[in-house]
Amino acid sequence: MQTIRDIRHNNEGVVIPSSFTANGWSSVLSHEMNVLFQAMCYVATKYETKAEMESALKEFKALEGTFSAPVKEQFKSEEDFNGYVNLLNRFKAFLSRSNYEYPASREAAIELFTKWGLVIDKGDVWDVPVYPFPEAAELFQLNEAEAVALAHVKLEALVHPIFSRLIMKLHEQEENTFHLSKAELKEMLNTNDEMLAEVLIKLTPYMEEAIENVLEIPEDEKMTFTVVWERVYEDFLGEQFSQNVQ
Repeated sequence: MQTIRDIRHNNEGVVIPSSFTANGWSSVLSHEMNVLFQAMCYVATKYETKAEMESALKEFKALEGTFSAPVKEQFKSEEDFNGYVNLLNRFKAFLSRSNYEYPASREAAIELFTKWGLVIDKGDVWDVPVYPFPEAAELFQLNEAEAVALAHVKLEALVHPIFSRLIMKLHEQEENTFHLSKAELKEMLNTNDEMLAEVLIKLTPYMEEAIENVLEIPEDEKMTFTVVWERVYEDFLGEQFSQNVQ
């Protein structure tokens, strides 16, 4: 197993395992539990003893008042208060379905993290796994919609970095229309057939016209497609390239 404390000296910032999001945790946990996990990553990166970590956690402003019953006076309006309570009750019901009780304190939340494998209690210090990382779908009872949603999150976490690489490599060519085979794209992206298929499907809304029968095209046959960069800038690259629309 690889943990934050194993690799922290090889990274300049705080180590947040990417699998926390990819494996569904950020989707199934409440906001305050997400904040606490990131705080645990911070203290595992920065401090040497559990006592130092506990002291640092007490200083996190984002953790003030978490895991205590919400009070109306803490919110700008009654509507905000009711919205927060409704959302919190959803998370409580989600945990209850899998026979877990929503934590009433930071300490109880850390105990749950330890039980789920998100935090490793080594006695005198806490640590956080990087690889392998637990799968939320394996620890909770999910309904069909939740299972589909988490599967999508997992797939998107795998596809998005490769899709990003494709977008940047195409953008570097300063063209709109491209003539590339699947073999050339796989070599360009260093990926396999299955992942390339997902990337091409993800690219389709950004094409002027979809490639017909894209999944059935032979490996070495050139595919011609035109990218509508304006759509890419709006959805993907953001405003940093907005002045360079071709």
